[in-house]
Order: sequence, then C-alpha cells, then structure tokens
Amino acid sequence: MRTSVALSLLGAAATGVAAQSQKPLPTAVAVNNNPVGLVAEAVLPGNNIKGKVVVKSGDGGVGTQFNIELSGIPEDGPFTYHIHVNPVPENGNCSATLAHLDPTERGEDPVCDKSKPETCQVGDLSGKYGAITKGQTTFSASYLDKYASLVEGTGAYFLNRSIVFHYPNKTRITCANFKITNAGPAPFRFQPTAPGSRALPLSEPTRRRPLGALLRRQARCLLRPEPASARAP
Repeated sequence: MRTSVALSLLGAAATGVAAQSQKPLPTAVAVNNNPVGLVAEAVLPGNNIKGKVVVKSGDGGVGTQFNIELSGIPEDGPFTYHIHVNPVPENGNCSATLAHLDPTERGEDPVCDKSKPETCQVGDLSGKYGAITKGQTTFSASYLDKYASLVEGTGAYFLNRSIVFHYPNKTRITCANFKITNAGPAPFRFQPTAPGSRALPLSEPTRRRPLGALLRRQARCLLRPEPASARAP
C-alpha cells in the first residue's frame, strides 16, 4: 500500500515538472513604427576583436536592420553576442552591462529556438541569427530583426544600451555602446492656418539673399542722384 502511494506521489511530481517545463514562452511584439532613416552604430574599442555593428530602421519602419563586420576574432570559438541592458561605462568594464535585453522576462533557459525568434530574448542576437563559429577570424552578418526597437521609451529600445561579445564559457571579450549617427529626416512644424501657409522642417536654414544681389543693390544706391533738397546751398 505504502509503495503504491509513494509511486503515485512520484508520478504526480513528475507530471508537475513536465507541465512546468512545457509552460508557453512569452512572445516579443513585432515593431512597425521605427523612425524611418534613423542610423546608429556600435564601434568596438579594438583591443582584440575589431569592427562595428551598424543598425538602421527597416523598410517602412518595420523592425531593425543589423549589419555586422568584424575582424581579429580568436579561433577558439564559437562566440555569442547579445544586446545588454546597461551601457558600457567610461572605464570599459563589460561586466557592468549586466544581463541580456529581455523585456518579456523569458530568461536564458530554455535556449533560444531560432525557428521561433519571437520567443527568444530580444537581445539574444546570436541565438536568433547564429553565433560566430569556431575558427572564424572574420565575421559578416546582415539581417532584419523584427523585435528590436528604435523608439525611445519602449521596453525593446536599445540605443541607450550596449552590445557584448562572449567566449564559449560566457566570459565577456569586448563590448561597445550604440550611438546615433543619423537621426533621419527632420520633423515638421506646422504654421497657423492661413492662405499660402506651409509646413517647414525644424532644421530649415535661414534664407539669405545671394551676395551678388546685395552688391548690385548697394551699387544702385551709390549711383542714384541726390535729391535737390538735400544738396548744400
């Protein structure tokens, strides 16, 4: 009797663990409102691995395009890389960048299934698109990530964060902060409604009269006859 009860309890415990392991993973929200024309980059300091990661808004503001070019990679890979939640401090300490960007709080386990990128951590770029393989001393990659955001204030926004590269044992090799290099087209301001009014970009320069026109105008003033009333007696 006691044996059957014990077996029943073990079976129930195993069922509970299995159910917990099969709990659906949270899914990231696809981004479709990234600012068109925005470009940013993270340039590695060059102490070991050299190169940069350039990001820009996807077509129509859908997702973020990543373009990665690296050289000087050690041969003892594979190497993973991720967006981390904190920026790199001035002293260059990659450990201060903390954990991966993970607005859905899914955690690192189970490992990312690249066939279902929406269920991965937003910052787990190598998990979604492939690590740097062992023996590679250079690395190039270009892909569109639908879940990384360029809209400030959203959980998946990463331009105030960093990218970090790791050895196979997760030791951090190098890291860099993202910096905006092109903010995209200037926003528009709208004038009060009036006949002939139009919208002007905020960055529209002040219009200046051409130098040639100013010189001609001054010459006409100098050559114009002086009125008789202004002549000396």
